[in-house]
Amino acid sequence: MRPGLSPLLFAAALACASREPEGQAPAKPVEPPPAPASAAPDPSASPAPSPPAVADEPRVYAKTRFVWIHPEPNGVGWTGFLWFGGSAKLKDPEPKAGSGCTKWYAIEPRGYVCADGVRATLDPNDPELRAMRPYAPDVSSPWPHRYAESRGVFRYAEIPKHAEQRLREWDLADHLSRVEAAKRGEARHESLVGVDLTPATSPAFTLGKLPSTVHEPRKRLTPLSTVAYSAEVAGEDRTWLLSADLLWVPKDRVVPYKQVTFRGVQLGRDAKLPLAFFRSKDRGKFKEEGGRLVETAERFERLSFVELTAAERSQDGAVFLETRQPGIWVKKSDAVVPTPQEKTPWGAPVNGEDTKEGPAGRRTWIESSVWEGWMIAYEGTRPVFATLIAPGRGGTPQKGVDPIDTAATPVGTFPITGKFATATMVAPGEFVHSDVPWAQNFSGPHALHGAYWHDDWGDRKSGGCVNVSPIDGKWLFEFTEPPIPEGWHGVRWRPNVEPATTFVVHN
Repeated sequence: MRPGLSPLLFAAALACASREPEGQAPAKPVEPPPAPASAAPDPSASPAPSPPAVADEPRVYAKTRFVWIHPEPNGVGWTGFLWFGGSAKLKDPEPKAGSGCTKWYAIEPRGYVCADGVRATLDPNDPELRAMRPYAPDVSSPWPHRYAESRGVFRYAEIPKHAEQRLREWDLADHLSRVEAAKRGEARHESLVGVDLTPATSPAFTLGKLPSTVHEPRKRLTPLSTVAYSAEVAGEDRTWLLSADLLWVPKDRVVPYKQVTFRGVQLGRDAKLPLAFFRSKDRGKFKEEGGRLVETAERFERLSFVELTAAERSQDGAVFLETRQPGIWVKKSDAVVPTPQEKTPWGAPVNGEDTKEGPAGRRTWIESSVWEGWMIAYEGTRPVFATLIAPGRGGTPQKGVDPIDTAATPVGTFPITGKFATATMVAPGEFVHSDVPWAQNFSGPHALHGAYWHDDWGDRKSGGCVNVSPIDGKWLFEFTEPPIPEGWHGVRWRPNVEPATTFVVHN
């Protein structure tokens, strides 16, 4: 297979990018949740090339994007892939005979990788591998990279000299003049609003010669595209960011995204159903006074949640829900209430006894409401997780119209057919979301994935995919089936061989 995006990944890209500006800041800061186990890497502290490694066990190491894992040693089809800086354990240190490659190696738990030294190697101290390893995506974190929005960035293989910058960036003189004026405290030009002009403290470095397939094939990112990056350095009188595919972009042409920290609720640990989330803005709390519910000065913060009782009451045409905060009620119209369906996809009662009939594996399934903006994850008949989502801004599909054309989210019952720790999504016109985390395909070109470019959970926002926060995306990625093997960056579902999580999407 020719290096680059597979048809499956490319299709997902086409459906899910959006041409509209995303990620408007909330009216007031949201109280952050408890910190996850690891945070995104700090690009201002540029790491040195990795020290020499001592392999505890024979492994194959990826030196580029999409190091394909094939079912047999012949390059036909694929069952998963590795990513530069990543590695997988070998089943056998001896190469296997096969077609299309001089050295096929069997890896754990299945499949074969071509390790000819160009795209993959058995040497943990390969110079190219050591140079790029510090800048590989950190898949232990919900945010494998740092992220920013493009104002029209140019991409360079090396930090360019002034002459090359002038040749590539047609407006460079005017742009740098505006940058200097902003640094002097003068009013910013509209192109610099939100741009971080803080200079880097780390010196420039070179990665040396790398495989060409580590880079994505585009020299410029259009405005409103996104940039994923892992390092920040000073060079040639500007600050530069090292993108996720190891190209350099000028920091003065991007707007950094605020880290998205919203997270859902693990049921049984953090809370139990029924509960209510609050989207879009803070919402009022009501108390009873003189037999009527009266709004207090206190508010439920945007993106917070509260447990509910089963009690409801009506007043002046509005329905109110009783919360488990003593004496506090909330308007039903202000709340997003995840509501489980009565039965599992195989017919067992939710929250009841499971049946012998049904899928193999852990019997995982996910339920989402497009118009209400919520999601529940289940293991068997038991709800285990609830959160807010951002589905397609076009809602649900119109009869006879391709959902891609209306930015709609497909409804139905689907298996999770592929899982990709990061995947760049591209729409017609080269509008790009770079290295989107925790992508899981479910319906042709549509995916469930993390979104780092907005914080509008519960609202219809995407180009048709189901957006979740990066923290929720990582949780769901690790929860769903098929599991992703250790060291792999992507996996493809094998029907009739293994179970897949069922994704139920409804109005």
